[in-house]
Amino acid sequence: MLEAVNISHTFHSATPFSSQVLDGVGITLAPGEVTLLTGPSGAGKTTLARILAGLLRPSQGTVHFNGMDIYGNDGRRVRTPNRVVMASQYPERQFFANTVWDELSWGLRVGLGMEAAEISQRLSKTSSDLAFPLAELARRSPRSLSSGQQRKAALVSLLTLEPKVLILDEPLAGLNARERTRLTTHLQRWTNQHRALLIIAHELELFLDWVVNAGVMVDGQLVFWGSAAELCQTTDSVVREAIALPPMVQLSYHLAQSGLIEGPVSCDQATVRQQLREALARNRDVLKTNPVPSS
Repeated sequence: MLEAVNISHTFHSATPFSSQVLDGVGITLAPGEVTLLTGPSGAGKTTLARILAGLLRPSQGTVHFNGMDIYGNDGRRVRTPNRVVMASQYPERQFFANTVWDELSWGLRVGLGMEAAEISQRLSKTSSDLAFPLAELARRSPRSLSSGQQRKAALVSLLTLEPKVLILDEPLAGLNARERTRLTTHLQRWTNQHRALLIIAHELELFLDWVVNAGVMVDGQLVFWGSAAELCQTTDSVVREAIALPPMVQLSYHLAQSGLIEGPVSCDQATVRQQLREALARNRDVLKTNPVPSS
């Protein structure tokens, strides 16, 4: 559906401040699939996301949506208001309207030309799905909201467009534990509707057990691409040092490296707990067979 081919990008090219942030990156987002992109700060993840969303034209390479270049012959982005959308890591930077209602309804009113009744219905449903108190906050300035409310407001404004591809940059920032679980549950249902989702995140715990693909970026290059299970199991030191795998996954990895478990490294917490129980039981059996001599 959405494909980036050989993407490279340099900021301030042909100046003393030239800085290459992407180098030959390729990525494909397919319908019904969730892709997790991680890596250290400054690796180029957000720049790639902006290019995929058509917010930044790359210095080199192309982005195709359903096989067609998202840029026309005149160099401008082809108008796709409800196809590929992106929620920024800093949602307050994308707000421009005076009220929450105007902000959330703008895409439906101006981008899609909807009537008031349908706009109200869509906003009410999506706000309810994300536990965003739209009726209470509708006349407030979006900039006056808390960071968690701002993030939810940005998500409501995008999800009501019913896009084909959704790109989320650090979507869990500013949300409490209950809100994080609610959002990830909603996103799982959302992708079941033959849509593509790209999540950029440093905290991986709530994503690893349901994403289809995982990518790791380091210094503007894609150094890993595979399944979440393959990411957890990789022994590549460059990849493992670049990411923050959850403690339970790290435990599973060290149990495997130490020869204390026979199965593969797991991303699933229940499986890792079972692996730990089996490792402890095995150690107890070894100690019973070969007790430690008393001093």
